[in-house]
Amino acid sequence: MRCNLYANDVSVGWADLISTDPPMGCASGPFYPNDNYRKIQPIIREVHLYDGTLGEANGEKRMDAQDKIDALRLSVVTEDGETLDPLSGVHIVDFSEELDEDPYQLDVLGLPFDIYDRLFPLAWQEYLDRVKGKEQD
Repeated sequence: MRCNLYANDVSVGWADLISTDPPMGCASGPFYPNDNYRKIQPIIREVHLYDGTLGEANGEKRMDAQDKIDALRLSVVTEDGETLDPLSGVHIVDFSEELDEDPYQLDVLGLPFDIYDRLFPLAWQEYLDRVKGKEQD
């Protein structure tokens, strides 16, 4: 499902989201930034410096970095114009300085069940089939 990503109502790119965790209402996919993303990229990458991913974990600095991201008011809008409002937020993973291929990912975490089921109608059945298959093993 193609969606557009906005920071303070300015388009910063798009993503092709797939269902990743139906019970948690999570969808993820590769993120394709546009030129506007470059303006917010340092803010996005700052979290990685302090969450232990790219540097030494520092809780206080990570919270400060997250506050800066929160101020961007990231929003995801489907091609049909529906703004998604995930309970646990919108997250950009940016390893563009570390990886040559697929360095960006967009995560939408905690979509309400009814919205998730409408956007990814086959996801729940596929999930239940996998769980049922594991129980039978």
